[in-house]
Amino acid sequence: KERRTFFLEFDIRNHCRMGPVKYYNVIGKIKGCKYPDEYVMASGHLDAFDVATGGVDCGSGVTPVMEAARMIMKSGAKPKRTMLFCAFAGEEFGLLGSTAWVKANKDKLDKISNLFNRDGGPTPPVGLNVPKAMYQDFVKICAPVKKIHPDYPFEVKEAGPFTKPAKPAGTDASVFAVEAVPAIALHAKDIKGYNFNYGEIWHTERDTYSKSIPEYQEHAATVMAIVTLGVANLEHLLSREGLYK
Repeated sequence: KERRTFFLEFDIRNHCRMGPVKYYNVIGKIKGCKYPDEYVMASGHLDAFDVATGGVDCGSGVTPVMEAARMIMKSGAKPKRTMLFCAFAGEEFGLLGSTAWVKANKDKLDKISNLFNRDGGPTPPVGLNVPKAMYQDFVKICAPVKKIHPDYPFEVKEAGPFTKPAKPAGTDASVFAVEAVPAIALHAKDIKGYNFNYGEIWHTERDTYSKSIPEYQEHAATVMAIVTLGVANLEHLLSREGLYK
């Protein structure tokens, strides 16, 4: 295979109509049985960049979140904390959906244990970097992940404190981080060498569902289910000590 850069020119006739256009966040909820007013969140974004269908950005983020919710429900698990599975709208146009949610739920922000946002392509989770105060919790929560596929590595490492962003940018997680809400993300990597290159697909007409890698997506959904449910079942909210500087 050979990669080449080339340029194309198109004559595209756009048609506009008066706005504004309504967008809607889509949020699934499993109510906590012990701490219903505390939350664990998993998210991707529902919209795609104009020229694409969004199979990778952010179909590869939304679908593991949806599948994690389905698996947790099917298992009959009763999480102690309320779990929110979010498909935020309008991310590509300025983080609109997540910003609206945060604005409307200021009273919940100090009760969010963590927001797990997936928006980096269809590669599988391989670990987490967490502050010292969260480390032991995540080591325990993530222990089952290593037993799913022995050929898929997974490691919890100590890191931080992280720089709290001054303003939202890049992805929905930043909207929460600005408010000092934990938004620890699962790190992902093309560990089996499918030669997936997010940069060749991101915000292009090549962003279709066929670019997603099924075994990676299945693993991502399983890890998302295990980790989010584990955080929801802790007897305490994740500590924010040493998270941001």
